[in-house]
Amino acid sequence: MNEWGITRTALDGLLGWLDPDKTAAARKYEQTRRALIRFFETRGCHTAEDQADRTIDRVARRVAEGVELWVDEPAAYFYGVARHVLQEYHRRRHSSSGAALYVPDDAELRHHRYDCMGRCLDALPVESRALLVDYCSVTRREKEQVRRSLADRLGVSLNTLRIRVHRLRENLGRCVRGCVEENDRRPR
Repeated sequence: MNEWGITRTALDGLLGWLDPDKTAAARKYEQTRRALIRFFETRGCHTAEDQADRTIDRVARRVAEGVELWVDEPAAYFYGVARHVLQEYHRRRHSSSGAALYVPDDAELRHHRYDCMGRCLDALPVESRALLVDYCSVTRREKEQVRRSLADRLGVSLNTLRIRVHRLRENLGRCVRGCVEENDRRPR
């Protein structure tokens, strides 16, 4: 495949797609890049940063080509592209060594991740699980009101609530990644 380097125009288009506000767009770009690097690292990719950049380049190319990307959350589109980049990475690595590679289809991978998420949520204390569910299960419209009432109910500031939820999400993420990695190590 011919690799395509990101141009300044394509980068500006990508940032505009991420968010109309330049500061917010830059922040989302960095968050997305870090998340993609983690995505590749947790799936045994030894060149995670290169693959994350390759993924971003491909999305930027689609935006520059004028393709309308209709997704509620740009991260979902990035992850879709990243899955294809990961499959190509594994094919390249294993075609040169002649080793066979099992690459799960998207439905199987998604099912396993949901299963891991459920197990990790069940392992949390009841209060922590309820806090995460209440905090994260709201629409954008009700988000601020629900989070203020949660903070009031807990007797903490909004910032303290955000920090608690951030820590819970980090712990939950580590648990899910560990669960997924454990499954990946099992023989097929």
